[in-house]
Amino acid sequence: MEEAGWVQHTYHVLNNSERVQRLLFDMEAARRGFRSTFDHKFLKPYELALPKVAPALNDLHALVSDNPVQYKNVDSLEDEVNNLLSYWNELDHSLNSQRFEQNKAITETEALLMDRVRAKIALVNTEERRLLDLRENYKNESLSKAIRALMINNAFILLVGSILMRVTYLEFKRRIRAQKALNLKLTEVVDLNEAANERNWMLTGVNKMNDSLQGANSREELVHNALQTLTTFGEFAAGAFYHFNGEANHLRLEATVNMPAAVPAVVAINDGFVGTAASDPNLRVIRGVPPSYWQLASASGNGVAGELVLIPLWVDSELLGVIELASFKPVTPLQVGLLEILKKDIAVAVNAANAREKVMQLLRQVQEQKEILISQQEELRQSNEELSRQSEILQASEEELRVQEEELRQVNTEITVKNYALELARNDLSQKAAELEASSRYKSEFLANMSHELRTPLNSVLILAKMLQENKDKNLTTKQMEYAGIIHKSGSDLLHLINDVLDLSKIEAGKVEMNFEAIPVSEIMDDLSDLFDVVSQEKKIQFIKTIAPDVPITLFTDKLRLEQVIRNLLSNAFKFTPAAGVITLSWYMVNPDTLGISVSDTGAGIPADKQTLIFNAFHQGDGSTNRKFGGTGLGLSISRELMQLLKGSLVLDNSTPAGSTFSIIIPVHPDANANAIVTTDDTLEYIPSPSPLPPPAISDDRHNISKQDKLILIIEDDIHFADILRDFARNKGFKTIVAHNGQDGLAYARKYLPAAIILDMNLPVIDGKSILKILKSNEDLSKILVHVVTAADNAGIGEDNVHGYTRKPLQLPDLEAVFTNINARIQAGLKKVLLLSAGPRSADTAIKAKSEERHLETQYDVAAGVPEARQLLAQKKYDAVIMEIGAELELDKVMEQLETLTSMPETGDTPLIVYLDQDITSSEEQQLKKYAAAIVRNSALATDRLMDELELFLYKLEKKEKVAPQEMPGTATTLSGKKVLLADDDMRNVFSISALLEDQGIEVLTAADGKEAVQTLQEHPQLDLVLIDIMMPEMDGYEAMRLIRADPRFQQLPVIALTAKAMAEDRVKCMEAGASDYIAKPVDNIKLLSLLKVWLS
Repeated sequence: MEEAGWVQHTYHVLNNSERVQRLLFDMEAARRGFRSTFDHKFLKPYELALPKVAPALNDLHALVSDNPVQYKNVDSLEDEVNNLLSYWNELDHSLNSQRFEQNKAITETEALLMDRVRAKIALVNTEERRLLDLRENYKNESLSKAIRALMINNAFILLVGSILMRVTYLEFKRRIRAQKALNLKLTEVVDLNEAANERNWMLTGVNKMNDSLQGANSREELVHNALQTLTTFGEFAAGAFYHFNGEANHLRLEATVNMPAAVPAVVAINDGFVGTAASDPNLRVIRGVPPSYWQLASASGNGVAGELVLIPLWVDSELLGVIELASFKPVTPLQVGLLEILKKDIAVAVNAANAREKVMQLLRQVQEQKEILISQQEELRQSNEELSRQSEILQASEEELRVQEEELRQVNTEITVKNYALELARNDLSQKAAELEASSRYKSEFLANMSHELRTPLNSVLILAKMLQENKDKNLTTKQMEYAGIIHKSGSDLLHLINDVLDLSKIEAGKVEMNFEAIPVSEIMDDLSDLFDVVSQEKKIQFIKTIAPDVPITLFTDKLRLEQVIRNLLSNAFKFTPAAGVITLSWYMVNPDTLGISVSDTGAGIPADKQTLIFNAFHQGDGSTNRKFGGTGLGLSISRELMQLLKGSLVLDNSTPAGSTFSIIIPVHPDANANAIVTTDDTLEYIPSPSPLPPPAISDDRHNISKQDKLILIIEDDIHFADILRDFARNKGFKTIVAHNGQDGLAYARKYLPAAIILDMNLPVIDGKSILKILKSNEDLSKILVHVVTAADNAGIGEDNVHGYTRKPLQLPDLEAVFTNINARIQAGLKKVLLLSAGPRSADTAIKAKSEERHLETQYDVAAGVPEARQLLAQKKYDAVIMEIGAELELDKVMEQLETLTSMPETGDTPLIVYLDQDITSSEEQQLKKYAAAIVRNSALATDRLMDELELFLYKLEKKEKVAPQEMPGTATTLSGKKVLLADDDMRNVFSISALLEDQGIEVLTAADGKEAVQTLQEHPQLDLVLIDIMMPEMDGYEAMRLIRADPRFQQLPVIALTAKAMAEDRVKCMEAGASDYIAKPVDNIKLLSLLKVWLS
């Protein structure tokens, strides 16, 4: 019985030590919960357990008081417990939310103290269990002695055996019950330990999640950190976060951890597991996920997730998103409990991140509105100051008005007297106006006639000076050739002066045609920048160009005439502005319907007494003999007249000596009906019937053309210029066909169907306008690109008729621009296809060959791999992409490449065709169809099928069956041996032109007037051509040509009229009198020889 008592005593000691340990565990868990949340409700278990610790230790002391060793162990345990409680008491007064970052250190110290407590408790328990073993051994030994005693004393045993056995049985049974009770209590202790460990694990998870949610700068970073914590601490294989978009009412994938690439980016509400989970705020665990849902892959292999956990995030009945977690093993209730706790923390953090983004957006809006408010306040202050100033002015004006009323009464009396005198002056003014109008008309006629007298000697000067400068006989010195060049340049300058005079005369006579059309303002600015940027750099003048925001994008006006006016104003500004000055070109709106264009400079300015004179012809701001700047004084007069034709005005705002400002005031949408040139179908009343095509005057490529060549047709009557265009086109990679009149040009266009046409407007037989109408009305010819190059204005050339317009004369940069434009438009008309090659045995060659065979207008770019294809797609827009998949490529890698290509923003709606050279299953084909618009398997007819698919996606490109050109023999034209009659009354002209023609091997006969010309022709009827001046004494050129055409022998004889009158009606008069062609003085050597070659061919 004594041994049983000691065993029971040992169990009491063990129970009391476990009780102390359990109280301390509860207090530790409560402290950690408080540190994680700073919520005092978590301290309630701590406060309940604290007063129970001391009694429990006292009970333990009492139980071990008979054992000095255990008593000492319990003393040590009590010291460690007191250390732990003292540490906690110190924290009660110092712990606050600002020391949250010290949680880790506190937890580590606390764990160290707890480990010491546990060690002491373990020491006490170990000693008690040792005593228990000793007492059990002692009990067993006593039992053995008793048995031996019973065996020796059988008689005594028989007497008292039954009693002892009964007693022993009862004692043994009691001890068994005590053993079971002790085991039951031990089980309870183990369960308490497991529950404490689970709570500790969950608190650790909460701490880690709180740590991961802190410091995130955006919602994407926050949810990614949360997923990382869930997958690592919660032991999940993968995870994804879907953010709820309330406006679109769908879930969008925002962050993933270890998820496969095939996870959908957007999920509709109630669609699939994720979409269904969004409609229920409760956490869901999906067990038995089918293998086809998705697979998790790594470098070591792949597998199917066994279970899914779907965590909807809600805050105040508002859905924020859904977290999807995947696990290879079954999800435990402990994991579910942790997720239930963390769900609220993550939802609150996501909601806070959303709110933070909204607040930042609102702050930006408030900042912008604040800046606007400050600006408006400043404007309001200025307006108030201006109103105050105007109020003072108004008061002063009222006072002046009272004084002026008195003066007005006196003036009225004087006006009555002067009215009669004014009426007399008005009648006299009307008479003077009629005389002035007649004088202006006489002046215009005089200028036109005078230009003839100026052009006639100038013609000889320019021709002879050019011949001397060329020095073909090599008999002039370098200095003499330089003199000849100076003479030619001076003559050219004089010609420009004459042209200005003629421009003014044409304007005053009302014979200037205006071509109103919609012109982009940026195009005019670009033209002016190209012209004057270089001038500003050379003269070291700052050139500033501004366009107000409210200026319309397009302006309905005559571009040529408006640019002429602005160029003249800018030229004057650069002429009168010194180095380091500033010139400003400004575009602004005067009112909603009126545009203002001002040119300001910091030059010398214009004196007030000269401002009314500068707009008059031949007047200048400085007309003295020692003036600094030159000029004719016609520029501003012509500009003002042109502005009147443009329905606008030109005004001067001058402030000497600060410079001058000229302003153009022009309507945005003028009524241009009166000035529009109407082209009707009358132009096409007479189209000569096709005739056998003549041999070219210059060699071209008509006998050496293949289907792959870029062919360009040049229709130009100037043989020299046509030759230049032909050589330039060849250098740009074109094959050329050359025609010198409209009829041949149309025939060549129908026969060869060129890619582009360079067209002159002033052509013999059929003019350029008629050709444009014929091309536009013909279905086959309307697709040909047409670029007009002509000396005439672009009047009557609609933008829908031509693709480009360039005015002669052309310089080298102009030719470069012409062919660059043509090349770019041809390339723009081609469908662009990117071919992603599969390797050395790629089918790109066969595809290109089949494309040419079908006459598909396509341009192929070949990429050797996906990286190169991405670069090409980023640089250029393609109409289709063909991807070859060879037999050696793995389908998984192909899928990655396809996803990479289709995910690029540049691919957009570009169709992707897969050209497959391997066998695949139906399921694999379905995967390919997610990315590919069409799949073509390799076979005997695979290339044809690929072309069919390509044609389908390129909207059925039409075939262009080009007719093979027929060979046409031809020879170059030569002037040697020809006989020409030259009729001119000016011997200087006769001498210069004769010298030019004789230098080409032409025999020249001369006549001094029209009558002599007719007689000479009668005496020499075998002449090949007649050059005849118009203004000659005794018989002018008109009458002479009529007499020549009256003779049947000379009806087909080429007659070229020479005249100094450059008016449009002069050409008509010459043609009506019988001229075959017309050339204006001063005669250009090259143009005259080209004209002769045309008519003598």
